[in-house]
Amino acid sequence: MELVLPPFLSLLTKSHHLPPQLPSRPRHGRHQEPIKAVAQAPPFTLSLQETRSAHVPHRARPFQEPRTHQPSFFARREPRFVLETKLISFHSSAGRLDDARKVFDGMSHRDLLAWSAIIGAYATRGMFDEVLALSMSMIREGVLPDRFLITRIFQACAYAEDLELGSVLHSMAIRRGFMGRVKDVPVGNSVLVMYVKCGELGRARGVFEKMRRRDLGTWNSMIFGCCRSCEWEEARRLLEDMRQEGTEPGVVTWNTLISSYARSGDLDVALELLEQMEESGVEPDVVTWTSLVSGFVHSDRGDEALQCFIRMRLAGVEPNGMAIACAISACASLKLLNQGSELHCHAIKIGSVNNVLSGNSLVDMYAKCGELVAACRIFNEIPEKDIFSWNSMVAGYAQAGYCGKAYELFCKMEDYGIRRNVITWNTMISGYIRNGDDERAFELFKTMEGYGIKRDTASWNILIAGSVHNGYFDRALRIFRQMQSAQMKPDYITILSIIPAFANLVAAWKVREIHACIFHHNIEMDGKIANALINAYAKSGDLAGACAVFDRHSSRNIISWNCIIAAHLLHGSPNKVLDYFFKMKQHFVLPDHTTLASVIKAYGMEGMASKGREIFLNMDKLYNVTPDLDHYAAMVDLLGRSGKLQDAYEIIKGMPLTPNLTVWEALLTSAIMHRNVRLAQLAATEMSVIEPNDPRIQMVISNLQDLAGKSFDAPKVMVHNKGRMLDGVESCSVEIRNMVYFFSTGDSVASECIVTELGLSMLDNGNGTLEVGEEMEEVVGFHCEKLAIALAISDSPHFRSIRIIKTARMCNHCHTFAKLVSEKHGRQILIKDPRCLHKFENGNCSCDDYW
Repeated sequence: MELVLPPFLSLLTKSHHLPPQLPSRPRHGRHQEPIKAVAQAPPFTLSLQETRSAHVPHRARPFQEPRTHQPSFFARREPRFVLETKLISFHSSAGRLDDARKVFDGMSHRDLLAWSAIIGAYATRGMFDEVLALSMSMIREGVLPDRFLITRIFQACAYAEDLELGSVLHSMAIRRGFMGRVKDVPVGNSVLVMYVKCGELGRARGVFEKMRRRDLGTWNSMIFGCCRSCEWEEARRLLEDMRQEGTEPGVVTWNTLISSYARSGDLDVALELLEQMEESGVEPDVVTWTSLVSGFVHSDRGDEALQCFIRMRLAGVEPNGMAIACAISACASLKLLNQGSELHCHAIKIGSVNNVLSGNSLVDMYAKCGELVAACRIFNEIPEKDIFSWNSMVAGYAQAGYCGKAYELFCKMEDYGIRRNVITWNTMISGYIRNGDDERAFELFKTMEGYGIKRDTASWNILIAGSVHNGYFDRALRIFRQMQSAQMKPDYITILSIIPAFANLVAAWKVREIHACIFHHNIEMDGKIANALINAYAKSGDLAGACAVFDRHSSRNIISWNCIIAAHLLHGSPNKVLDYFFKMKQHFVLPDHTTLASVIKAYGMEGMASKGREIFLNMDKLYNVTPDLDHYAAMVDLLGRSGKLQDAYEIIKGMPLTPNLTVWEALLTSAIMHRNVRLAQLAATEMSVIEPNDPRIQMVISNLQDLAGKSFDAPKVMVHNKGRMLDGVESCSVEIRNMVYFFSTGDSVASECIVTELGLSMLDNGNGTLEVGEEMEEVVGFHCEKLAIALAISDSPHFRSIRIIKTARMCNHCHTFAKLVSEKHGRQILIKDPRCLHKFENGNCSCDDYW
């Protein structure tokens, strides 16, 4: 029986669009033959109308002629290079960059899309050197980038800081018309960023000014460039300009400015910008707060860093690992163990405790707080320790005095594949010298370059600061000069470390040398250096130099005013002290506890006891300063000078604080000057309890015991010294023609001839005061200051000033002797003893015979 087909099927069978025979689909497994047959068959399609009519019964369908149909999408063949370009993108998105590169290198024809695909793959991964190399190859093959690809290449030029290629591409972009229209803002922004990153702010500004339209990214890039070039005022001006042009700054804009000011140390401006940011309706994010916290930490303002961190938490911003690490560092600098432990718990909570940055901060915090066991535990738990981890742990042991344990870690570093850097060596040197092992410190300093570690400025600074800390001032100066001979430029820390070594009478010319060094090396004269110079000039006897530094210092703070006030007080100019006190209030500088202690003492020296007492009684209400031991000592001195010894003693008895050595010494001085043996005995007894091994106190008590006889009961702690040589030899040093000579009491009998040549006889102590400063000259020979004065006058007749430093209180006899010498020989004699600075001139002393 013959099968009769419907009309439309018979027509389709005759059509050339159907294959003559279609193989059946296999039941099991996969077979490629049907797919291959379909791929090789002529295209077969149905129109939309034919598709719909297929569901209608054949009797209802009208007869239609077959149509000529277009080939389908699936059966259309694409060029090989298009498929290869798609394959490059596929491999790149799947993370197989090597496979993408193999496909690209094997292409016989590479068009712009192929180059864009491979360049984009490398750019996405930050492999900018490869981006630049491919771009050069593309241009050599005659393929020029379009406006989209050229922005990626500009980005690579920016990060690689390839100014030469960037400039060429800039010219190409102009020639091809990529920068002249409003829609070309992305190209202009990429050119702008390229010049900014390459340090060409002038050329970036030129591009910026020629742009017909600017978006937020344009302004951000320009502001970033100004901040990077430290043109802070220009950055602030751009901020105002963008707002005037109708572009509101976003969080990136504000963060750029705030972080830049924070890094530069100008944190007051950074806080001002933070307030403006909040007022403009932009909420600070974690980057904003982290920048501020980090800035405060690096500026050694740890308390403000923690306040900023607390503000961040109160604002509902969750801190990241960087913010927590900075806050922990602030706790380390302030040695706040409890707060640091709380931050440790928070780091565990957010999962950043195993981060090497947080781990290093925790090790540093626990080590500085003395919790070495906890520091060691954290150190051992850090999975991938870096050089900072090891340095923090070494520093922790060294600072705690465990230099042996620190050196053990120092030696182990190389075994763990961590190469020691200059910070590691400096940490060990600092640990040894601060713990008194100078020999080991200098040994490491000498051998470090043998291990390939070049000494830096910090290496020299550690030796200088350590020598000053241990009292070796001359050695500190020698190291400073060796540092300059080694062509190592001193820095800010060097100057601050070396200046205290010269804060004495025999180092006036050294202070001037350091001052000249500051100008020679163009070191910034900030508040700390200026204040240190004022102090050094004053203590070296050069009050005019101290005043000159103060007058030229523009940014004075409370410390500056205290330094100049203390300088005039030291030189016996109480009227000048009061003048500066009133001037600082006129400059709206609020006095602190140090200022008020100096002012009370100045009123005492001026004989204005009532005004000094008024300051003391009202300081809490007027200046919000609670009296401390320094103020009570000043009040005892004030009352003692006016002869009110009993009132001074009552002040001591009524103190809410335990009197210290300074308070009792002020009473002792007053009692000695007013010949009150009872109070002198009382003060000396109390002093011996506080400092039982002080040789000066031993000498005072011994002399008082000889004067008072049985009426004075020497403290039991001092009885064993009776009848024996007192500890310590009284000595002094004198500067003559930039050379320092040392004398001790009773040095040589021949010195009597020098004194005789001065035309001054041995003076009797005829003023009736108690003499308890030193042993009598009849017993021990000439006091050392007399020998120093005699040598200075005989050896340098043309030098007007004589400078002497004495280790014990100057006696009345030598005091009168110095006054007579200054009058007869027309010399200025400066003698600094533990009590005060004596400036003898024309037969008078700056202390007004009260010391």
